[in-house]
Amino acid sequence: MIRTKFTTALATVGLAALALSALPGVAQASEPGPSSRDTVAAGPAGATADGYFYAYEHAYQGGKYCRWVGNDGDWSSCSPGGNLRNQASSLWNNGYAGVSEDVNVYWGLSYTGAWACIANGYYYANLADWYFPNNGSGGGENMNDNISSHKWSDAC
Repeated sequence: MIRTKFTTALATVGLAALALSALPGVAQASEPGPSSRDTVAAGPAGATADGYFYAYEHAYQGGKYCRWVGNDGDWSSCSPGGNLRNQASSLWNNGYAGVSEDVNVYWGLSYTGAWACIANGYYYANLADWYFPNNGSGGGENMNDNISSHKWSDAC
């Protein structure tokens, strides 16, 4: 009799598990955008703010780079990389927290055209999957190799 109760209980558990596995899963919409490896994240681990905004020629902080403490209306000449106008594939805002801590990057020279905000402390590892919002000339275009100027701002 004990064996029969045990067998019945085991069969009940097995049927319940089978029934649950046959139920459709809960679908969750995923937001369109970059793959998980290309998402925006806080700056590189262990990095202490140094007050600079960085742009790199290649994804994942590769190649030549430029860094700024102020605004730049033309990325054709920057230090130490020389020229990153329409060449940046990775961005990092390592500025200090506080007033003017965020950075707006612009499609056009002299802070014109579409722009996107890079929040303080954030790192865009690969711009290939990021697009300018439709807020000016160049809106909807890919940000990769398509940034001409930047300006520090108070908020994103």
